[in-house]
Amino acid sequence: METRVNAYLTSLEADPAYSESTQLAYANDLRVFLLFLKDSQDHPPMLSDLNSKQVTAFMYAERQLGRRRNTLIRRLATLKYFHEYLVDQGLVPANSFSVNDMEIQRVISEIPVSQSLQCLSQEQIQILLVIMESSARPRALRDRAILLLLLETGLSVRDLTELDMTDLDLRAGRFHVNLVGKGDLWLALGEAKRALEEYIQEGRPDLLHYPGEPALFISQMDGRLSRQGVWQILNHWGQLANPPISLSPRVLRHTAALRMRMAGLSNTEIQIRLGHRNPLSTRALIRRLEAACPDQL
Repeated sequence: METRVNAYLTSLEADPAYSESTQLAYANDLRVFLLFLKDSQDHPPMLSDLNSKQVTAFMYAERQLGRRRNTLIRRLATLKYFHEYLVDQGLVPANSFSVNDMEIQRVISEIPVSQSLQCLSQEQIQILLVIMESSARPRALRDRAILLLLLETGLSVRDLTELDMTDLDLRAGRFHVNLVGKGDLWLALGEAKRALEEYIQEGRPDLLHYPGEPALFISQMDGRLSRQGVWQILNHWGQLANPPISLSPRVLRHTAALRMRMAGLSNTEIQIRLGHRNPLSTRALIRRLEAACPDQL
């Protein structure tokens, strides 16, 4: 089966419809499934093991490990697409596995729906930083700077992507931002300062194609990093964790708000940093975060 998994992943690389983050997510899901088969059987994984019985057992094992419902749904979707590939190749029968199998769906449906508000724990943050720091790619320095800056400030993706090099004052450890409804402000870089220095000195020059590019965060494909690019970057690193971490700008924004609260910032200060127009919105968010993420307090 491993040979066929590798062939399937190679086929995705040649298809522009699949982003790098999607390819990495599929690769991780299939790797986890292969490990499950190796640990639960007395023979190497075979294509015939991709059947409803084994997938049900896999879903149950993942549930016992505490995986969230969304994680299981994604894993199941990956197995579905891999199965469709094998069917197209004439390697397995079409009826050997179905995502609509009642037992598979029952295992997933019994997992409580995650709360809408999510925050990262300190352990999860450290896991992400270790993964990023172990990468030799220049973009890892950029992505670590983005992660820490979002955790420090709770900036919106729009404000993040609009930052220019001229907005930074590294010597003073601050940066300039024009927040909607708040005007021009200078905010402290805090823990993100060192990561930004390393990105600018070592990572950005390798990504830079045009010396005159004003954007602070630039894409591998040239020019200013887009909002969609930030989403893809965060998802990419979240999927590399084991177990995968649900990483998005919203999760980082919520985590930043809670961290600011724990650091003793007033609701007014948090409101300014988050760019909320109404102070009631900030107070309501803090209350909901404290209820939804008690382990992070």
